[in-house]
Amino acid sequence: MMGILSEEDMGYVMLPMDNIRRPNGSVGTQGYTPESIINLVKHISNVYELNLPEYNSLKDLILTIREQPDVKNYIMDYVKTDPIEVTKLPDETYHLKDGNHRANLLNLLYFDFVPTILR
Repeated sequence: MMGILSEEDMGYVMLPMDNIRRPNGSVGTQGYTPESIINLVKHISNVYELNLPEYNSLKDLILTIREQPDVKNYIMDYVKTDPIEVTKLPDETYHLKDGNHRANLLNLLYFDFVPTILR
């Protein structure tokens, strides 16, 4: 009988969002624009056929998704398929190598943990 696969078996670990926040509280802002986050959500919506309406405002999009737990779960599922790559630095903080937009989206949606691959 096959057991439930752990996150580690899937190749990622759930790292607390606080572990990847910078001292100023930001997460994944390198190359970030409101349009790039909107486009990422559009892509996720297309992958999962969520049929989300078009949004021109990142604020409106984020406020709407925060109120839709099912959509938030799909977004997390998507990020789990392409986890954030991080490197642990000597001072015990983490540097995001890949996934700034995905990490920032999860932060904007108030997720407490982020799927990561330690490189």
